[in-house]
Amino acid sequence: MYLRRYILGAAAAAPMLVAMAGAARADVVSPDVAKAFIAQSGKQLVTIVNGPGTEAQKGVALRQLVNQIVAVDKVGNYVLGRYINVATPDQQQQFQALFHQLLSYNITYQINAYQGVTFTVNGAAQQGNDMVVDTTITTPGKAPADVGWAVDEVGGQPKIIDVIVAGTSLRITTRNDYASVIADHGGQVSALLTAMKGQISKLSGQ
Repeated sequence: MYLRRYILGAAAAAPMLVAMAGAARADVVSPDVAKAFIAQSGKQLVTIVNGPGTEAQKGVALRQLVNQIVAVDKVGNYVLGRYINVATPDQQQQFQALFHQLLSYNITYQINAYQGVTFTVNGAAQQGNDMVVDTTITTPGKAPADVGWAVDEVGGQPKIIDVIVAGTSLRITTRNDYASVIADHGGQVSALLTAMKGQISKLSGQ
């Protein structure tokens, strides 16, 4: 039950790039820059997934791609939300390490499900502080999925900071899920860390 929405497959045909934003304010990029960035990112994703190589090799390539195009380092600050002020420095470090590890396992876990994926960029429009690029992602045997990619300028470069599927922000639902885990255990951040370790263990087949 816990961490159920964090599985990257939740975005239908776009599992590898589902990552949530950091809490820090980022600058809005132009529509053209955002569209070009997502088009290039999608092309790289499709090339890796549909290209040659073993599952392990593709997993490594996808993890490297995600680290390049997603604001992964800011993910923890956002999804941990107000509990970042409750967590000890050691717990914060553990959380970041577990979050990156969980992302990596999810990427590898989902590879086979997305063979034959195609990626089409439609348009871009500003929503709040983000520039959201609308795309259509198609996977054999599945209905086309409309997926929005929120792009901000982070560290001087465009980065993906959210994914919107069926009008739902995955960074917000993930933050809510994480907060529920902590709240259900008396506000103990350690409960979330334990749940994340359990999810990693499950995905790694241990």
